[in-house]
Amino acid sequence: MIEKILNKIEEYECICLYRHVNPDYDAFGSQFGMYDLIQNTFENKEVYFAGDFSSDLVAKYQFNGEINEPNFEKPTLGIVLDTANQERIDGDISLCKEIIKIDHHIVVDSYGNLNLEDSTASSCSQIVALFLKNKRVKLSSFGAAALYMGIIGDTNRFMYSATDERTFEAAIYLYNYDFDMQALYERMYMKHAKDLKVNAFILNHYIEDEGVAYYVLKDEDLKHLNISRERGSDFVNLLSSVDEYKVWLAITENTKDHNWRVSMRSRHIPVNEIANKYRGGGHAFASGATLLSLDELSLLLNDIKERINE
Repeated sequence: MIEKILNKIEEYECICLYRHVNPDYDAFGSQFGMYDLIQNTFENKEVYFAGDFSSDLVAKYQFNGEINEPNFEKPTLGIVLDTANQERIDGDISLCKEIIKIDHHIVVDSYGNLNLEDSTASSCSQIVALFLKNKRVKLSSFGAAALYMGIIGDTNRFMYSATDERTFEAAIYLYNYDFDMQALYERMYMKHAKDLKVNAFILNHYIEDEGVAYYVLKDEDLKHLNISRERGSDFVNLLSSVDEYKVWLAITENTKDHNWRVSMRSRHIPVNEIANKYRGGGHAFASGATLLSLDELSLLLNDIKERINE
């Protein structure tokens, strides 16, 4: 499949890279990594980006190029990374002549003309990094660092169960590109003083409910803490590593779309089917969902507690 994808890329002069809404490290890492792969492997390609790049994460990749969308006047190949279903794509793929899907989520929608789907992979960045097995493929240190960040983000530094020998194989490929590993980890994990205030707020306001721990950040809380909605979800693992809590959640108000975003994490308890029920999805132990109002929160919690008690 990798050879087919490379051949398809070679056919097009214009290529647009997509990923999912509410992007995380793997979404940006695979998108930037694929950009770098195409630019260094092929000649005379116009490579563009789709999606919102206002996230605080973008600066951590130190991308020096231009983030532009194509005008689609030329036949365009769309490559969608790290996105399980069409509804979660950040951008309009209908403008593209053909679509390639590269993803590591549970397969629910094979929307591409070519689909490279591996739900056993730790991350989409891992899948892209293993393109390096093909001797045609080249990267720069920027692309290698971006893909490494994607792998680290989705495995939580190789801690999650999807980490396997392929994950370390990909990491070794990328490590050989000689980027500054220490600086990379500092960009990803160095905290600011205001983060300690967020930690204190969450620890003082979180709620525990029969094996579930969660915190709710209303828009007024986000403003008080001076953080974005996206950053509000980033603290979800503050409630991990507590034996009594089998599932932990971050619930943040999304005033832009008039709903509430839920980040769900768990230990040994699959939550992805529950997330699907609430307009989301993801992995067995790490998923996202959307509540139309906080009135749905009690229903979500009941579903989670039923799963814990099964």
